[in-house]
Amino acid sequence: MIASLGALPRFVASAVADAVDAMPPPIRERVCWLRDGPPGPRWHSFDRTPWKHPWLTPEHLRAARDFSAVIRNEAEGVAANGAAEGFRYGFVGNIANNLYMRAAPLRKRGLAIDVIGAYGDRYVMSQPGWEELDDAVPDGISTIDDLTAHGIALPEVPGTYQYDVTGEWASARLRHLPQFVRLRDFLQSRLYLSHLPTLVGLQQYDALLVCQVPYLGYLSGKHYLATQSGGDIWYESSRDDQLGRLQRWGFAHATAFLVSNPWSFAHARRFGLRNLVYLPLILDEEKYSPGDSDFREEWRQRTGGSFFVLSTARLDDTFKGSTVGLLGFAALAKEVPGARLVLIGWGDDKARLIARLRDLGITDRTLILPVSGKRRLIDYLRASDCLLDQFVLGYFGATALEAMAVGLPVIMRLERAQYAALCATGAPPVLEATTPEDVCAHVRQLHQSRELHATLRLDHRAWFLQNHAASRWAGVYRAMLAAAAVGHQFRFHDSPLGAPLGHEELEYHAAELQAAPTFPNYT
Repeated sequence: MIASLGALPRFVASAVADAVDAMPPPIRERVCWLRDGPPGPRWHSFDRTPWKHPWLTPEHLRAARDFSAVIRNEAEGVAANGAAEGFRYGFVGNIANNLYMRAAPLRKRGLAIDVIGAYGDRYVMSQPGWEELDDAVPDGISTIDDLTAHGIALPEVPGTYQYDVTGEWASARLRHLPQFVRLRDFLQSRLYLSHLPTLVGLQQYDALLVCQVPYLGYLSGKHYLATQSGGDIWYESSRDDQLGRLQRWGFAHATAFLVSNPWSFAHARRFGLRNLVYLPLILDEEKYSPGDSDFREEWRQRTGGSFFVLSTARLDDTFKGSTVGLLGFAALAKEVPGARLVLIGWGDDKARLIARLRDLGITDRTLILPVSGKRRLIDYLRASDCLLDQFVLGYFGATALEAMAVGLPVIMRLERAQYAALCATGAPPVLEATTPEDVCAHVRQLHQSRELHATLRLDHRAWFLQNHAASRWAGVYRAMLAAAAVGHQFRFHDSPLGAPLGHEELEYHAAELQAAPTFPNYT
């Protein structure tokens, strides 16, 4: 009922809001949530292993790839009519620089983009300056406040902001709030109007690209695109409390939901979303590029090694399977005296896994480096012979992409058939591994055959340029953003995601929900 009142004149909506607020709390809650029932501490749905979702067949993913091309072409048609110039865009929710990595190369091509971090995200790797830092930081640094306490300043990046929250929402009436605040949102999501400073700030932009906090795009009333960072679509959207519902609304009401990996389609089937468009995460191919590095000689002198196996992902067994890589390298070290493991020392399992190095007897074969800004990390990638990524999910994020962009062979678990169906040029040429034996075999092969190693370097770089380089997709991003800015509505009724859930999917969803952890735990 509340949703159907969205077109009421402001003075009428304000009167309705006052009337509902005057009701006793139990009645008010029933009125506000008449259709769906009130939110609560429970799961809407759950999926521990989205890579196993029955919808993720090559046939379905090829259909999603082809449909995405139709939508992208439609956007380019809108932009070709002169709609792509003069707009200002806000990229909102910069977790782990997920949006700044896109914004930086798009800015170089003339797009006016500001990057707005989510309130409370003080994580150092979510600061745009982290992408531009050519230095290491002391052990234990995790937030921007830690850096400040150590007297370290990140490089300044113009056009980046983070707003505070306000408590004024608690006593404000709808008539006191800006016009973009809808009756439905006032009654159902009032707590999240604490973000009013951000929402007001977003009114200056013609369109938004939102990640991590898609609900801010929805609550702003602006036209917006959404994309996922991982936990936002996987876990937070699985909740049936107020946060979970807002996250799902944020994805559902976006002009388009831009996705990079196959598993996003599994979540879409679970949440009933149709508006997904394959438009990959992009990196600046000029910044992330092959080259020489002085660190290789420094590592050689420090360790006596000649073949360097790098691991930059956080040390985490649950999602990264870090132990698989450590055991694989330990086996290799027995065969190759010059092999060295170069480990970036961070992550929840850091202490335990470093202790494991001692148990494996490879401490003297391991170089543990401090966490470093991305400019420094690029030099680490250039100095290495291969990268160990992750061995659980079967999907990649920025870690593997950064390595491929530099031309560094990547060893990881990959859902190859899914990528082969979704990516225009097929799956990436990474070396697949799920066991320590796999890791050892691949590294051994790279060490033994310099010809193979050189070929794989070229293959990784070429695949990146064809599938994730800014030069490949910048024009499409420009078109999609412009289409959103002019209020274009894409036709998603023909999306393959619109097909009814099959019996196998229904059984899968029911079984996963039954096996879900106790709310609100994610593991």
